[in-house]
Amino acid sequence: MYQQELAIIVQSIIESNTISDHTKCAKRLSDFYTRLSTIQHSLANEVSVKGGIALSSSGAADCVDDYLRTIYFIKGIYKALTILTADFPERRINILYAGCGPYATLILPLLPLFSKERINAILLDINAASIASVGQILKVTGLNEYALQLIETDAITYIKPKDFTIDLAISETMHYALTREPQVAIVKNIVKQLPAHGILIPEEIRIDLAYTFFDYEPSLKNAINEVKGYNEMQPYAHHVFVDRLFTISKELSSISHDSKFESNFYNLPENFTEIPDVCIFTEIKVFDDIELKTAESYITNPYCVVSLYSINAYSKIQLIYDFSEIPKWTYNVNALK
Repeated sequence: MYQQELAIIVQSIIESNTISDHTKCAKRLSDFYTRLSTIQHSLANEVSVKGGIALSSSGAADCVDDYLRTIYFIKGIYKALTILTADFPERRINILYAGCGPYATLILPLLPLFSKERINAILLDINAASIASVGQILKVTGLNEYALQLIETDAITYIKPKDFTIDLAISETMHYALTREPQVAIVKNIVKQLPAHGILIPEEIRIDLAYTFFDYEPSLKNAINEVKGYNEMQPYAHHVFVDRLFTISKELSSISHDSKFESNFYNLPENFTEIPDVCIFTEIKVFDDIELKTAESYITNPYCVVSLYSINAYSKIQLIYDFSEIPKWTYNVNALK
């Protein structure tokens, strides 16, 4: 019964094509999980790892209510799985899901759409409560018949089994501007274990620098009540794009070999009345043409690094992203000559 209900919900997600439809579908999925989950989630079980903070089981459960993020990731993963099952018709598709949370939101709903003979998945989470929750939901829905391994571990250091060739790797362990959570550290570990044909989701995370008025930029504050598509938003009119700082993808771009990115030095504007803030903007290519734009999700909200009023005695700025411990942005400045 539950498996059939879940199949109907996820099919409606895949077929949805308006913001209103996306919202309704995501709410149905959220309500479904709330009804099924019997394990108490806590805010107190956050875990600090070398590369970020893994969300508490309660915080991870709440992510399903970031509606467009949930819908776009499920759509992107379905599209990737459809391609992989067509490319490899004679065998199972191996999925590694790092940071599955208490609901395994990005893969569990899709299982009823694929034969259990085609799926082989390893689900990782550092939180024992999250692993227990996924196990309980799999049992209640009958999806425990699929070839799934639930492993309580740190995805930043996890090494896959030798006989497990990753076809699809999923990790959505993000905060805005790639701060706080360990997305980059996890991806850095996973891509070393990904074969040439393997698909990484999200496929690309783009990090841009801009001078703008932070308070006037669109920002999602309540995903349940304020869901808007990018075309409905009004970006700040005087926003000045400066540069793409880096991308995170299967190739890992400029931070492949260490835990820090340092940008070039950029000229600061002499007149910054209309653009008083140095900000980071994030866009996410989930897979193929499925993308999350600025402020469509909590994880693509803009982030203010520093006010230009605080550094108006300087002529240039350099941005530094450090994920060796808790990911954060800092900066260096050059004095006026």
